[in-house]
Amino acid sequence: MTRTVRPRERGFALVIVLWTIGLLALLIAGLTGAVRGQVHAASSIRDSAVAEAAAEGAVHEAIFRLRAGSRAADAPQYRVTIGAATVNVAIEDQSDRINPNYCSTALMAALLDSFGVDPAYAMVLARRIFDWRTATVVSLDGGLKVDLYRRAGLPYGPADAPFASVEEIALVPGITEDIMRRLRPALSVWQQGDPLAGAGAVVGRSAVEDAALIAHAAVLTGRNSTYKVVRISATASVAGGTRFGRSAVVRLPLKPSADRLAWQILSWE
Repeated sequence: MTRTVRPRERGFALVIVLWTIGLLALLIAGLTGAVRGQVHAASSIRDSAVAEAAAEGAVHEAIFRLRAGSRAADAPQYRVTIGAATVNVAIEDQSDRINPNYCSTALMAALLDSFGVDPAYAMVLARRIFDWRTATVVSLDGGLKVDLYRRAGLPYGPADAPFASVEEIALVPGITEDIMRRLRPALSVWQQGDPLAGAGAVVGRSAVEDAALIAHAAVLTGRNSTYKVVRISATASVAGGTRFGRSAVVRLPLKPSADRLAWQILSWE
């Protein structure tokens, strides 16, 4: 017995078919988009890994060359290709910078004076810097060290410990951003040796005399050190625009020998 399909039933079936086709199309589009997104994400992860590996490789390559004496620490920026990445490398010799954890108040005052700070106020700031790094209760200017911070309305006191970074000096009362801008290129917490042992700053020398010596680079940290300190910066880029930067401060012996470390990475950023 043959059953006749009515027009109404035929229309309803067509709607079901079209709805099913539309749903399948949406599912396929969604799956395609998800796959494309995953491919893009995987590509980004791969490019980031390639750039990171290239930047770190360039830093180590620069260390090897410096250790071997085949590249000067004050060489200008150069470019290398590592795998699929292009890396811009810059080496900066920081051996002549002053270490705020070692220098005398006279030397620090002289440095501030050479940057245009009033000589009397330069000595005040130099003493505050000394107070920050030393484990004492009483300030060089007299009174409790913490009182200065309370009067300034600061929620902290002196660390009573060496500066962990140059930027920490900005926490000392009276050190403005303008002063920090001038100090940064002249200081480093990674230097070894005491500037007092060099040719220049000595007990009893005036800040004006020290400032004149600083201008002639005669009292800078590192003169009596057996090591040099360099900052190596590497920025790697790959096709598509992915970039990665790595910066390291490295200590290398001036005269390599079997009883010394070939190099020491002091900071890895």
